[in-house]
Amino acid sequence: MNKSQKEYLRHIMLLPRKLSVAICRAEEGGFWAKILELPGCNTQGEDFLDLVAMVNDAVFTWFNVPQKMRKALGYYMPQIPEELRKKIEADARHAKIEEVVGHIIKGKKILRFSNAGLSSS
Repeated sequence: MNKSQKEYLRHIMLLPRKLSVAICRAEEGGFWAKILELPGCNTQGEDFLDLVAMVNDAVFTWFNVPQKMRKALGYYMPQIPEELRKKIEADARHAKIEEVVGHIIKGKKILRFSNAGLSSS
């Protein structure tokens, strides 16, 4: 096994498969998030889709994952119940997706994110 393969396996073993992410609307617009399992791991995004990308960047940065390995390690996505996912898809045709998602998460403070790219043990 070469050095690159060992580094890849080390990251697979270190990265959590699921995360709890506290999400709130920022007063100045957009969203901010705190990844609860990772002390000091916070981020923000201009809209919800940007926030999802920034959560991934924050987690990979926290674990010092090299940029070249990030795509292969998968992507953390919010776990949204099927009925809410369908509502987002339907409403997104008529409104900005961040408004739709903002409405859906209004009553929730924490969303679970999971990474399907990381195999479960």
